[in-house]
Amino acid sequence: MAEKLSPTELALFERLIDVGKLLERRADRATREHTGIKYSQYEVLIRLRNAGGEIRMTELANKLVSTPSALTYQVSQLEKAGLVTRVVAPDDERGVLARITDEGRQMLRDVSQTQNDMIVEATIAPLSRAQVEATYRALGALQIHLRGEETGGMTPDLAPPAS
Repeated sequence: MAEKLSPTELALFERLIDVGKLLERRADRATREHTGIKYSQYEVLIRLRNAGGEIRMTELANKLVSTPSALTYQVSQLEKAGLVTRVVAPDDERGVLARITDEGRQMLRDVSQTQNDMIVEATIAPLSRAQVEATYRALGALQIHLRGEETGGMTPDLAPPAS
């Protein structure tokens, strides 16, 4: 059994949850204002871009920490908007791939400066460079512990080319 949490340790957990919700709310507001889609849908586009343009729906759900049914809904909305398509996996007829369209890639390029500005204002500007680096390392360690890998940090100019 783990030792009883100190007040600081408990506050850390509560702050992580709180900050995560606040950031997601702010990201959603900014994304909706500039794209007309939800941040959760924008995040699907980012994950597809970062994966080289396509990824299995089951793997995408895992990366987004989403249920398959919630992801299916988000991808359906993105399909209606012309930003994503779904195709049968070439190596497994039961598998489905989500694929970003040219329009989806263009949307990511169009809003990259807006997203950049929102990120700086919400998370970078209030911290010193040392705090940014320390927070990055600490959250990376938590991601590895909880997810098994670190994610994030891929700017549009560093994304893999379309498959």
